[in-house]
Order: sequence, then C-alpha cells, then structure tokens
Amino acid sequence: MYSQADLAMDLEKALVNGFDVFRISKLAFEIYQNHGLEITAPMDRALLTLMAMEDGEEFELTESELLGLISAIKAV
Repeated sequence: MYSQADLAMDLEKALVNGFDVFRISKLAFEIYQNHGLEITAPMDRALLTLMAMEDGEEFELTESELLGLISAIKAV
C-alpha cells in the first residue's frame, strides 16, 4: 500500500537535486500511474495539482508552495 508518508518521501527525494517543475510533475504522473488505486482523495488532489504544473506557468507551484504541500501531505 502506497501511503501519504511514501508520497511525501518521494517528493522530498525529488528535491535533493534542486527544484525542477517538470521533474516534479513527471514524478507525480509516475506515482499516479503506478499507485492510482492505492491513493487517498487528498493524495489524488495533490498529485493532480503537481501533474498540472507542466501545463503552464499559471499552474506552477513555487518551491515554497511545494514544501507546504509536502507538509500538508505529512499532516493528513
């Protein structure tokens, strides 16, 4: 079972090499594809938000906003 802690950890690992909108978006898509049946509604919303980042600047989160999202995922 893919948990919220797993999601937060995977997102944090993606930040090790720096903040990259496209890399984060691609990772979110991969997680969604691989674990779609295991994710909770809050995880689904977070992943959809992250996947949308590559659709345009208006959908991009800043690094600070992404860190806030990761904290929120951990707190749920």
